[in-house]
Amino acid sequence: MVKRNDPCPCGSGKKYKKCHGRTESGTHLLAEQELKRIMGEYIGSTPAPGPDRAELSLLVKTWMSRLGGLMKAGAIEGAAYEHFAFNIRRDLWQQHLERSSANVRDEVKRVLKSWNEPFVMFAELTGKEEGYLILKDVFGDGEWAMTENERIAAPEGTLLFGTVLSDPRVREDAIQPVSTLYSISSENAAVADRIREFAASLGDKADEAFLESNLLEIFAILHTPAEEAAKQQDDGMLEEQAEHSSEADQAAREAAAGTEVPVDDEPQSGKGDEIEDLTDGQRGTIDMLISEMESDRLDRTNAENLKNVMIRYFREENPIVRKPGGIVAGIYLAAQEKNLLPGKPFTSKEMAKRFGVSEGTAQKYAAAFSGRLK
Repeated sequence: MVKRNDPCPCGSGKKYKKCHGRTESGTHLLAEQELKRIMGEYIGSTPAPGPDRAELSLLVKTWMSRLGGLMKAGAIEGAAYEHFAFNIRRDLWQQHLERSSANVRDEVKRVLKSWNEPFVMFAELTGKEEGYLILKDVFGDGEWAMTENERIAAPEGTLLFGTVLSDPRVREDAIQPVSTLYSISSENAAVADRIREFAASLGDKADEAFLESNLLEIFAILHTPAEEAAKQQDDGMLEEQAEHSSEADQAAREAAAGTEVPVDDEPQSGKGDEIEDLTDGQRGTIDMLISEMESDRLDRTNAENLKNVMIRYFREENPIVRKPGGIVAGIYLAAQEKNLLPGKPFTSKEMAKRFGVSEGTAQKYAAAFSGRLK
C-alpha cells in the first residue's frame, strides 16, 4: 500500500497525495480533460473570420518582417498567434472563459478564474521542489512553481520566457505555459541586460507590462547573436528598433479599425525544387512576397516576374536575411518604378510602414532590384 505522503510510484517526484492519489475518484482526471477541451475550443475558434482575423494576419506579417532570418517561419507564426490570442485580444480569451464556466465542475471553475489574466514571464530556474521547478522573476519580485517534465530538462540558471497561466490546483504559486516556453542557457544570460538597456533607451523599466507591450522586440533581442547585438548597439540601432515596434503596433490598430486584409486565400508557396538551394530566411521572404502579391491581386505574369527576380537576387548575392519585410518592400518600390503594380501609387515611407521597416532599408533594397526588373 502506498501512503499519502510517500513518493508517487509513477516517478514524478511528488507525494502520492499530490499526484496520482488525487485521481483515485476520477474527478481530477475529468477536470483535466475539461480544461484541455476548453483551451482547444478557444484556439480552434480564434480568431473568427472578419476584422479579428484581418488583425491577426497583419500582425503575423509584421512579425515575419522583423524576425525572419532569426527564427523559423512556423515559430514566428506560433509566437505571433499566442501574443494575439492571449495578450493583445485578451478580451476574447476572457469572454471564452466566462462562457465556458457556465456548466463545469467547481475545480474547473477555480482554474478558469485563475486563467483570466495571462502574463509574460521572464524567470530564472533557481531549483526544484517536490516535482516542481522553482522560478524567480528576473525583472521583479515574483516567484513561481511549474510542474517538472521531460520537455524542460534544464539546469539551474536557465532563463525561461513565455506567456503563462496560473494553475492553483496543487499550489497557489503554480503556473503553466500557454503553449511554448523559450529557454535561454545561463551562458547567454546577458540577454537580460540587453532587455534592460532596450527598456532604458525608451525611458521605461523592464517589467512584466513592458515585456508584454514590446514582445516583438524582446523576441528579436533573444534571437539576435550577441556579437550582432553589440554591433547594433554601436550603430545606434536600438532606437530604430523601438521605432519599428511603435509602427507595427500602430499598423495593427489601424487594421483592427477597419482595414481589410484578405486572409482566407491560401498563398501559393514559393518552396519547391526551384528554390531548394536557398536558405530558410530566403525561402520565407519569397513566401511573404507571394502572399503580398496575392493580397494585392497582382496579375500572374508580373507576379512570376517579381518572384523570379527575387530568386535570382538570392542566388547571385546570397544575402543573410534578417528583415524579410525590407526586401519585399524594396522589390515593391522597384516594381512601382517600372509600372508593374496596379492600384494607387505609394511612397517609400508608406511602403516601409506597411512592412515595419525603416524607409532607408526599403530604399536600399529597391536600388538592388531596380536594375533587375524589366
